[in-house]
Amino acid sequence: MGLKSLRMMTVLLVLSGCTMFDAFAQNGDNKPLTDLPRQFAGTAFGQAGAVAGKSFGANIYITAWTSDQQVQEFINILKEKGPNGLVSVMEKTPDVGRLSPTGFVGSGFRFARYRPTTDGGLHIVMVTNRPMSFGELYRGGRSTDYQFGIVVLDVDKNGKGTGTLAPVCKIRFNTKNELEIENFGQKPLRLANVYLQK
Repeated sequence: MGLKSLRMMTVLLVLSGCTMFDAFAQNGDNKPLTDLPRQFAGTAFGQAGAVAGKSFGANIYITAWTSDQQVQEFINILKEKGPNGLVSVMEKTPDVGRLSPTGFVGSGFRFARYRPTTDGGLHIVMVTNRPMSFGELYRGGRSTDYQFGIVVLDVDKNGKGTGTLAPVCKIRFNTKNELEIENFGQKPLRLANVYLQK
């Protein structure tokens, strides 16, 4: 999935206000897919660069949905104070979920939203301020400008589907006041065999 596709999905989800609704999972628990907490699992495949051809298992936990009010606050901060301002706010925002590669604790997410899909499933976007190591910050390379991580899931009414993991991203408004997302030097990882665990 290229930059344009990821940008369009996120813009549509974040700025449309997304219609909140109940999509019922058909996996036997008779709960809406939107009922929380929810846990998905899948396999991440590298598509370019040093991770090309490599894969690992990943668990995605969602514990809360970001409110319309919080979405608007994030947008206003990004417009007024830029990415650094958004990072500062996200650092003080409670986690609403977590991405955990198999065998690792992983990273918490500060933003989680969804919208319905035509097949009765969900299109889910999760965003966080990216944790950076002391070494990365000390070197001060170009990667430090890419302060966010994004996960996108597209699941059907059974909670099965695919997704994208973009672990190192830049988020900003351009001169046309359009929200842009740029990946750092390589394609996002592809999430395959995504399924609802519980």
